[in-house]
Amino acid sequence: MNELEELNEPSRFRTAMGVLFYSLACGLLLSIFSFVPGLFRYAFSLGALLLGIRFFRNYEKLSLRVIFIVLSIVFYFITAVIVSIVLFMQGMPVQDTALAPL
Repeated sequence: MNELEELNEPSRFRTAMGVLFYSLACGLLLSIFSFVPGLFRYAFSLGALLLGIRFFRNYEKLSLRVIFIVLSIVFYFITAVIVSIVLFMQGMPVQDTALAPL
């Protein structure tokens, strides 16, 4: 019976790659949200929310959910710093969209 249960569970590598790719996608969507001005930016926020809901439906373990949230935040900060550095090196001013009026 134990062998049948092991066949139905996904491998650890596949689970790790799933968590990594979902986190990377959410982090990228959130960093795009922080750099795009206007109302169109909320589409990226909604995309990250829907991707997070989909992840929570697919992965039910609490530890995987916590890892997903932490990695999403880490990927958000990494991509935001990289984009800011690239914009600064190109001579473009980095807009402070968090304090800008809608």
